[in-house]
Amino acid sequence: MRRGGGNEGLMDAEFVHTFFARAADWFRRAAAWPGEAWARRRAARALAEAEDRRFEEDYAVHYSPGLTKPPDVGRPFFLKPLGRVRGGVVLVHGYMAAPLEVRALGEHLRGAGFAVYGVRVAGHGTAPEDLADQSVAAWVSAVERGCDVVAALTDNLAVGGFSMGGCLALLAASRRPERVRAVFTICSPLRLRSSSARLAPSLLGLNAILKRFGAARPSLEYVDNHPENAHINYTRNPLAGVKELLEVMAETGRCLPRITAPALVVQASDDPTVHPDSAPALFAGLGSAEKELTVFQRARHGIVNGDGSAAVHDRVAAFLRQTLVQRPSPGAVLLEKAFPKPESTVDAASLTIEADSTPGDEESAEEDEALHTLPSG
Repeated sequence: MRRGGGNEGLMDAEFVHTFFARAADWFRRAAAWPGEAWARRRAARALAEAEDRRFEEDYAVHYSPGLTKPPDVGRPFFLKPLGRVRGGVVLVHGYMAAPLEVRALGEHLRGAGFAVYGVRVAGHGTAPEDLADQSVAAWVSAVERGCDVVAALTDNLAVGGFSMGGCLALLAASRRPERVRAVFTICSPLRLRSSSARLAPSLLGLNAILKRFGAARPSLEYVDNHPENAHINYTRNPLAGVKELLEVMAETGRCLPRITAPALVVQASDDPTVHPDSAPALFAGLGSAEKELTVFQRARHGIVNGDGSAAVHDRVAAFLRQTLVQRPSPGAVLLEKAFPKPESTVDAASLTIEADSTPGDEESAEEDEALHTLPSG
């Protein structure tokens, strides 16, 4: 339950969500009838509107001048293609970010024929104080509600995300494997490069001790954040949120064997945030029979936006076409030409190079990828 404000609006939103989620499930189970498509669209719209109301209430309660971004940054989005819906995709943003972070990817996927819902993870898109009051359970619940929105519209559902959002996508997929047909992650951590995050639980414990002995204020509750996208991300990072992020990574590692849907793991080769062991460990741990690992030559974390993001968007769209639209094919690890051989988590002896995969000079830089292929087993 949210702290810091009245709960009437939240209870209304939860009632609407529960009612229309159950209605959509009934429509899926019932025999086809002339009004089924209309009813499913209406249920999906109602579920999305309930999430909008949840955001608006949170935004009003936690608004903080100078820290809260404009509402369009944090508002969930629901994008539907003009023509036939080929499938549905739930997109999840990263830690301290907001739905706008994955909006460009969502627009690209809509152009490819997919209905796309951009989740707002609890505590995001409002203020750092809101984030400090959240839990892993609240974050996963937000993703599951996003899956309800898309599942009301189509049974052909994929879920994926960027950074922590990819971890939450994996957790959601592991909890409801029967309805998730594909899952993907982009620069998602099982481990961070910086070791300072591991200090958060100890500092929070110190804060609790100081509070018990009557200290005027805790020693440290927030640290400064200097994000790539300051117009989206919080600039203050709550230690309580870091503690939950560490738990997300731990739970993700534990859930991987339970995931059986086709999976795509995307990583930047020189990501300054995510430890380089994370992507191979994610790939190796997944229980999916069909899985792929794609590593792009990038020296930054936020590869879903800015220079080079078009190639990332194309890779995700191709994976979704393969898994949701076309007949799935056996998985492979796809590595860019200049990426060094994988470490011990991947069997380098089985790595082969396709000699004819080097493109000609006439091809674009985004196509300049010679692919190494490693069967996923």
